[in-house]
Amino acid sequence: MSGAVAALGAAKLGGSWETDSTPAGDPYYPGDAAPGAAVAAPKWTPTARMSEVARENARPGTADFALLERRFGDDKRGQIAGYVSGSSVEVGGSLDFHVSVAPAQRYRIQVYRIGHYGGAGARLVRASPWLDGRTQAAHSVDPKTRMVSCDWEPGWRLTVGRDWVSGLYLALLTNAEGWCHWVPFVVRDPARRTAGLVILPTSTYQAYNLWPGDGRTGANLYYGYDESRKLVTTRRALAVSHDRPYHAHGLPHHIGDEIGFIRWSEQNGDDVSYATSEDLDTGRINPSQYRAVIFSGHDEYWTIAMRRAVAAARDNGTSLVFLSSNNCYWRVRYGGPDKRPDERIVSCDKVNPRPGRRPGLTCQWRRAGSPEQQLIGAQYVSVIDGFAPLVVRDSGHWFWAGTGLRDGDEIPKVVWKEADQVMPDADLPRSTERTVLADSPYVRLGGSQRQHTSLYRAPSGSWIFAAGTMGWTRVLYVDGLVDARLQRATRNLLDRVLQPPT
Repeated sequence: MSGAVAALGAAKLGGSWETDSTPAGDPYYPGDAAPGAAVAAPKWTPTARMSEVARENARPGTADFALLERRFGDDKRGQIAGYVSGSSVEVGGSLDFHVSVAPAQRYRIQVYRIGHYGGAGARLVRASPWLDGRTQAAHSVDPKTRMVSCDWEPGWRLTVGRDWVSGLYLALLTNAEGWCHWVPFVVRDPARRTAGLVILPTSTYQAYNLWPGDGRTGANLYYGYDESRKLVTTRRALAVSHDRPYHAHGLPHHIGDEIGFIRWSEQNGDDVSYATSEDLDTGRINPSQYRAVIFSGHDEYWTIAMRRAVAAARDNGTSLVFLSSNNCYWRVRYGGPDKRPDERIVSCDKVNPRPGRRPGLTCQWRRAGSPEQQLIGAQYVSVIDGFAPLVVRDSGHWFWAGTGLRDGDEIPKVVWKEADQVMPDADLPRSTERTVLADSPYVRLGGSQRQHTSLYRAPSGSWIFAAGTMGWTRVLYVDGLVDARLQRATRNLLDRVLQPPT
């Protein structure tokens, strides 16, 4: 299992984030209620003036829901695995589930919406009947790009009701022998004008997806297996496909960051809806229609269309909130070797131009002459060795109001994994205000570096926030890491960008 999901299990048990083992359990909900019991709704009662998300979260959740307390199949034996026909679906639309079971046997699908739900963390919204399953054809590997893809027959069609609430949904596949596998997707609702839009980084999910982890053919945009079954960069794929399951348990790399933020945000009743990287690229979602666009997790792989849409939204007055780090780092395109557009394929050969050479399409944004700092206000600087505290700066700013923090105060274990920095050798975006809200020294492999949390205001009036660390959302929600001061500061930010100006 990925380190991100392993960390989820460690958080629930009160363990260290450094571990890469995978204890069972769901860190976001301890599951103390009796199995199968409904969790009581929050004390308040929904009213017509509440956001749709708040009304949805007033419904009872599923008390025995857990992310990791399952008997998961593995990629080698393929007890059960699957994928859906689209990374998102519009309300009223449908998705096909492509499922393989080995040996052939019956299976069922339970669809949950992720939210707060009084502490339950999810609500069961649909369940299929028991379905006849079979072992599907073996996956194919493209000889040019090493892209792994499946051409499995659909087994069940899910029709999304028009009353479904936009959000992150997880479908649990379970075969007759009790083996499980998760399949994520997003329900979007572009007709509903919510204050905020949360983007789920599905292009980045696939970039890290190593399915199948069979020691032979599995590959992502980082690694592939060599003849000795070791993961090496020289065997990485140049393209990855959505037409395949996610590795192991089916939970994408880093999805815990999104789950934690979603549950915390929906607990607070934020008026938001949800979409994916592909929705942003194709124009199915127009970010300029929202007061703020929130990038809740690690969102590293962007197409030209994605960046243009987000930049246009900023220049039109839409605020941008980046709650992780190393965003918009690789420039990618949708489509395979034949260059035809295909949103099911993410291509990135990662070949940076030599000095004086014209950059290719799929290289680092900064190497193509458009550093991510021009949009975000800061950009990726390095990985982090272990943890470091976030060191507060400009504590008199409205962002820190009500936290009691002063310049130099530290919030532990926020600076983690990868860091951003306001780099002096990269162009800054035009702004009317600019500040660094945290300036945190940390240890990196081979030396030391500094992390920055930054905020600027564009000439359009929009605010652009960059957390500058992958540890930010974990301190909002995960037991043992929660810091009320950082929660308050993040609340100050979201209230400012989501509420209409006074």
